[in-house]
Amino acid sequence: MNLLDHIAAVAQLAEGTECDQRALGADPARRVAWYRAADPPDEAEFLAAVLRDPDRATANAAAIARIDDRAQRGPGFGRWAARVRPAVAVAEPVAARLAEWCLLHDAFAGKPISHGAVLAASDWAQRTLAATVDGELLALLAVHGRTRRVRAMTRVPRPVRTRRLACDD
Repeated sequence: MNLLDHIAAVAQLAEGTECDQRALGADPARRVAWYRAADPPDEAEFLAAVLRDPDRATANAAAIARIDDRAQRGPGFGRWAARVRPAVAVAEPVAARLAEWCLLHDAFAGKPISHGAVLAASDWAQRTLAATVDGELLALLAVHGRTRRVRAMTRVPRPVRTRRLACDD
């Protein structure tokens, strides 16, 4: 499928999202912004279509941006993630980002977290945890954080913080 046909197919899934197909085809950054702003009725189907974009970097960037946006809204993220997980499984970086957001949401909600999962998490996820969590996870990152930056973040004196995301999962 060529790029313009792909954009037309995705536009149908986005129902009513206006687009200039030629402009989107010529500018990957504009296409990422368009994918990010869409409000489709079926998010899993939409993400699967986005990941079929002929430009793999554009597809991954757009899908990760949608995941980041949804994760930062907080409530309902766990259920949303479960619905879209099969659709993003085809793209390893996207699936990994979804899994890390699930890990972060569980940590923010005070759920038990596997130490192995924390230590295997990306630098981004470890930095986010180090800046947010207290207690056992903070102590784990202080000793075993992947980078000096993560380990240093755990030693900064700070008051007890409230959780950044309200999770209902």
